[in-house]
Amino acid sequence: MSKYFTLYTSAELICFITALVCLLSVKERYWRFFIAFMFLTCLVEFVATPLKEMYKADPKPENSNAWIYNLLLLLQIGTFLMMFYNLIGKYIQSKIIIFTGLVILLSLYGYELLTNQHGFYDYNVLTYSALSVIMILYSLYYYYLLLNKEEYTDLKALPEFWWTTGILFFFFGTTAINLFYRLLVSVSVSAVNTMYIFYINNILIVILYGCWTYAFICKRWMTSNK
Repeated sequence: MSKYFTLYTSAELICFITALVCLLSVKERYWRFFIAFMFLTCLVEFVATPLKEMYKADPKPENSNAWIYNLLLLLQIGTFLMMFYNLIGKYIQSKIIIFTGLVILLSLYGYELLTNQHGFYDYNVLTYSALSVIMILYSLYYYYLLLNKEEYTDLKALPEFWWTTGILFFFFGTTAINLFYRLLVSVSVSAVNTMYIFYINNILIVILYGCWTYAFICKRWMTSNK
């Protein structure tokens, strides 16, 4: 059971339960969708665990868990772009910006499926890297629009701000880790270096789902006080 309940999956479960409790009565569909998103994310993590053990016992592409994470990647692309479409759309016309990101990501996704050595059984690393960069850019642009509006906003109680903060920290951090890891590989790979990266990644996960959990609570508070 300890293989299933890690810091990673525990943070996801807490976030899912919070979403279920806080977002069920929220009017906006794009917020309510996070109940389904977090449920499917948790489901993927639990299904991927036995697949990982199967791959360790018989390391062939068909036994890897990359395919299920490729499915999750599609869900992430759709969900995150939908969210930023609504967040940025509060200030400007966001269709062109979001559609451009969608075309880039789906094109890369299809390209990797065709060019990966094992097709769908290899994780689409390039697509995920592009998603990370796009999420960072969208987050920074949202901050720019938010901070340049005239009316006062209490950021500590603004759910959109905290959701975006989680996205920015996570994707900026994981992008830095990936670049740093490649640098380490070019020099030397040690158990200590790998351990540090593992711990940093766990911290980023806690930050992401911690920010989202707080965002869901803020959204519930705003809804109940209207």
